[in-house]
Amino acid sequence: MKKALALAFVVATATSLSACGFALRGSDRTAAVIAPTNLSTQLILEDNQFALGLKRPLVKRLQLLGVSEQATAANTVKVDNLRLRRYELVGTLTEVRLVMMADVSYTIGGQTHRAPVQVEQSYQYNEASVVTIDQQGEKTKTWLYDHLAQRIAEQYYAKAKL
Repeated sequence: MKKALALAFVVATATSLSACGFALRGSDRTAAVIAPTNLSTQLILEDNQFALGLKRPLVKRLQLLGVSEQATAANTVKVDNLRLRRYELVGTLTEVRLVMMADVSYTIGGQTHRAPVQVEQSYQYNEASVVTIDQQGEKTKTWLYDHLAQRIAEQYYAKAKL
């Protein structure tokens, strides 16, 4: 009798969780409804070291949003003037702020939209440490590339839906 009562309690609890608005992440049903009509784009990047580091995360982020990168697409995402700035507040424990910026223009359906995009991240670097390599700075640069690509892809996705 106690086992049946415990089982009934577990079943009732499980069904009440779905009734109170509990849902698993990634199970959003409205995401399929708002897919953009412009599902392909051409990426135009500068021919330098910084742009090369941005291309791979940008293609990945666009693919995650359902947008394919094609060299012959009518729509374009053009990234110009990609730059990385480093600001330091020097001391024994140095505060470093890295800022990555780019001038991005989106051409969708013949209309061009321009917008500057910027991401930043800060960290502390111990100059008194025996390790001379700034490993956290390299990880932060990777983070900046990924988040700049995410912002560019999300802006394209939002503009392509209109």
